[in-house]
Amino acid sequence: MSDYTNINYANLTINHRNPIKRMLQSHRLDHGLLELQRLGNDFQGKVLDFGSGDGELCRRLNATSQPTEIVCYEPAESLREQAEKNLSGIKNVRIVGDISTHPDESFDFIFCLEVFEHLPEKETLQALTDIHRLAKKDATIVIGVPNELFLAALFKGAFRLKQRYGSEDARFGNIFRAFLGFPPRKRPVIQFGDMPYILRHIGFNHRQFKKTLSRFFHIHKIYGSPNLRLPIFANFEVYFVCQAREVIK
Repeated sequence: MSDYTNINYANLTINHRNPIKRMLQSHRLDHGLLELQRLGNDFQGKVLDFGSGDGELCRRLNATSQPTEIVCYEPAESLREQAEKNLSGIKNVRIVGDISTHPDESFDFIFCLEVFEHLPEKETLQALTDIHRLAKKDATIVIGVPNELFLAALFKGAFRLKQRYGSEDARFGNIFRAFLGFPPRKRPVIQFGDMPYILRHIGFNHRQFKKTLSRFFHIHKIYGSPNLRLPIFANFEVYFVCQAREVIK
């Protein structure tokens, strides 16, 4: 089995060898930041990046606004080490590996991008519970997940067939089912360090995730990336702009 703890996150995203993949990943981050950027340079609240990977979102966030503090939460040790290198020299960023003891209602803005498609059900509910607890009552929460259905599934599937034919996300049957809107339900779970982790995106259903998300948050807006003008089904990423419910359903 591959040692996934040694993955270089940037090489899979913004530094990917494929230029289209690099462009899409860069748009994914920039479009995730849009709601915060609309507040302008006067925003000085506390920001949490929940599941920050190598910290690239925090780096871009710091370059476009001046929050009081940015907390970069990444539970995987190998990714935290990459975040520390990527964010070296940025004074208002704090990188943490445990968020469980952080005070309730601490953050004015919370980002969680490219996380939930990798989490089994139990870990999904725990992460949503943590985000709900940490958000102030009027906080804005932006959650980004991939679109793995319909046209997006077909285009992504074609790319994956070329990259890694035969893996669970690069099989004709799985791709076709996702294209029809009925993705495969069996999603293999591996260990990433000491955490259960779903490696491949295929099988993730953002429509089902929306139902779970609405138990914890009011969803005020949904938009897609890389083309903000196109409907969700024609985009590769889905963003939910939320506010915490007073009581979890």
